[in-house]
Amino acid sequence: MEVVKQAYVDASSSDDNALLRKAYASAQWRILPILFGLWMLAWVSRSNVAFAKLPMLVDLRFSETVYGLGAGLFFVGYVLFGIPTTMLQKKFGARAVLAGIAGAWGLTSVAMTFVNSAPTFYALRFLLGLFEAGFYPGVVLYFNAWFPGERRTRNFSIFRSGALFSTVTIGLTGGFVLEYMNGLAGFQGWRWMFFAQAIPTVVLACVAFMILPDLPRSAKWLSARQRTLIDDDLRVNAETMNDTRADERPLLLNPAVWILSAAYFCLLAATAALFFFSPTILHEAGFRGYREIGRAVAGACMLGALGNVLICSIGGSAHRRRLFCALASVFTAASLSGLVFVWHSSAAATFFLLVLGFAGTGAGISLSGKCRSASSAASRYWWVFR
Repeated sequence: MEVVKQAYVDASSSDDNALLRKAYASAQWRILPILFGLWMLAWVSRSNVAFAKLPMLVDLRFSETVYGLGAGLFFVGYVLFGIPTTMLQKKFGARAVLAGIAGAWGLTSVAMTFVNSAPTFYALRFLLGLFEAGFYPGVVLYFNAWFPGERRTRNFSIFRSGALFSTVTIGLTGGFVLEYMNGLAGFQGWRWMFFAQAIPTVVLACVAFMILPDLPRSAKWLSARQRTLIDDDLRVNAETMNDTRADERPLLLNPAVWILSAAYFCLLAATAALFFFSPTILHEAGFRGYREIGRAVAGACMLGALGNVLICSIGGSAHRRRLFCALASVFTAASLSGLVFVWHSSAAATFFLLVLGFAGTGAGISLSGKCRSASSAASRYWWVFR
């Protein structure tokens, strides 16, 4: 009798495990594509000004200083409003906040179509950073409410890769619009580019509001048993994590967190420089025509992404991460330094150094989040500073 009872328990447990795996797979396919698309479009919205810069500065008679200040004001809003937006998400729910801020930055990007003065340019760039600020940490919180442990890490890695596709999207579509839609209906090509690349964000934000559930228990496409299994699995995972954190020092007193955060900040600064100035660098290196520049930017980003994957694959093991994270940072510094000397004399060398820069920043950012220090708190909490 006892044997029969044990066999029944084992069979029931096996059925629950299969049902749980199916529930997570369903959640992944319904949630991840929307968030991936919005993250890619967020990078398009913040970075396409780099491609519009070439004709926009001529048409509006902006100086390089005006452009640089406007590009940088994005990060002022981004830094100031990340935490407040996350607090709103805890109060009003992920669906409303994530979809709402996506729609807001989409409409702000549409408004970039009508920029006609430096103050307007500054204001819209600041607002764009303000609205995008809460999306990344909001998705972190959202994934915490949906996926445990390794599932969350895997899905978050897929989500983050959306940024890699943004430059390809900007380069290929931007070059086409600038070259073939310039003058259409009396609008310059760069205005059409802002408009064409902003509309998908507004549409996808509406889709997100209609489809994304706040929590597993509100997902109508999960059965009642699947909702219970996910809640139980997340609760067990949370209890395990709390047990491992009992003896950790406060976040702000951990020097390893600050070191990782400083390294991440430097890599982000290098990434911003590459995103905001690569079209200009390629133009001055000898690439002519918006489509040619667009293809060059897209090609450099794709090759850089492959380099990123290669570096992370070779240096992804635990005992190599620190070394390869440092090497990626060195590659980035070398590429940016080298560009100063070659971009006016060699198109091929300029393109190669841009590829090296994209590969270095991508690998450095990816590996910095996986570095382990003497205190596990560093690797677990440093992302707060991101």
